[in-house]
Amino acid sequence: MSSETVERVLVAIKPWERGLPLQSQHAAQLAQALGAELMLASAVFDAKIASRADRGHPAALAARRRLIEAERVELERLAQSLRDWGATVATRVVFQAPAYQGVLDVAREWRADLLVVGVHERGLRLGTRLTDTDWQLMHLTPCPLLLVKDPAFDGYPTILAAVDPAHPQAATSGVDRAVLEISSTLARACRSELRAVHALPEYAHSSLRPVEIAPGVYCDADAIEELHRHAVDELLASYGVAPEQVDLVEGVPAAVIAQTAADRHAALVVIGALRRSRLERAILGSTAEAVAMDVPCDVLLVPPPAAAPVAARSGLREARDTAKTARPPRRAPSSAALDGPPPAP
Repeated sequence: MSSETVERVLVAIKPWERGLPLQSQHAAQLAQALGAELMLASAVFDAKIASRADRGHPAALAARRRLIEAERVELERLAQSLRDWGATVATRVVFQAPAYQGVLDVAREWRADLLVVGVHERGLRLGTRLTDTDWQLMHLTPCPLLLVKDPAFDGYPTILAAVDPAHPQAATSGVDRAVLEISSTLARACRSELRAVHALPEYAHSSLRPVEIAPGVYCDADAIEELHRHAVDELLASYGVAPEQVDLVEGVPAAVIAQTAADRHAALVVIGALRRSRLERAILGSTAEAVAMDVPCDVLLVPPPAAAPVAARSGLREARDTAKTARPPRRAPSSAALDGPPPAP
């Protein structure tokens, strides 16, 4: 049974986005289904203004306030469009560069349970549909990050959770359970079918015997699939996902997940975002990054529990209880902090 709750949904609005961005529409409907609070956040910055304002120039301080206020007006206009649909929406503007750092600071200070960003710009980075802000948020987010790609939203009829209980880092970090917990929460809220996918190693059906599955550990190739299925079934047992709702497919994980998402008509793919060094990403690549780039539907990246807003936590339930009873002291204002009082929690 999942203990994960989503009580605060933060939407990152890029300053150049106008109209009603896709991510705000998706987030508003999700927040309503989850009974969660909703906030729109944006980061603005001007290096010349910042340099002069830091030295206390009155004109620069006034210019900074005008820049913030102009963006606040735009956010309020977006928020009002959502309020007209019945949503309760707060707004927050920060003066900070890079923009992703401002969004991350708001996510931590507000203790967001879900961060939502739109991914629909092309040609800004070779071979991807992601801006640098998107990439940085993927790697640094303190909470689950929803990348909105599909312009349509009808409640995510099918949610596909990608798990890998055989991965040693996934097992020790608890990321698979974090993936299943938030997947279960969203599936209940949206009345979705929850499915799971696991990529078998490419030697699973090899004719060679025995196969070294770990240093010094050998296993008959015929038994490898059964071992993986047992590990997956054991992991999914407490989340209401039946064996027939699990796809075990041999192949490269990113390709397996993308193909399964297409075959099962998934509207949302949920995948763990393990923390890797830059060298590891350069050599091995990243399954989460590849999935985020390749699948056409929305993607939810879930960091390991240790990377969530409450640092020392032994479980998601304990973290939620701690967050409710021990909020951090408010920071002193700075050029990177909020201009104006924060909305009431």
